[in-house]
Amino acid sequence: MQTPMLDVYTKLTDGCSMSYESIGAGETEFTLGGAINGALVLTFTGAALRDFLALATEALDRNTKSTVDASSASEPPTK
Repeated sequence: MQTPMLDVYTKLTDGCSMSYESIGAGETEFTLGGAINGALVLTFTGAALRDFLALATEALDRNTKSTVDASSASEPPTK
């Protein structure tokens, strides 16, 4: 197992510029942000991108479920 070469902490918010480019040999490069305010570039192999997509989907599902559960808990019971 290889580890990343650098630790980076980034927060992406609504409206953040995001793009991707296929760079050949089964690799995809994602650019998050832009040249003016800086950018984060991530390059994935096909297998790593599938693993990341599965993990991101799980996180999104959990986050959505937590939001729905919290919303339901704050609503008054119906009669």
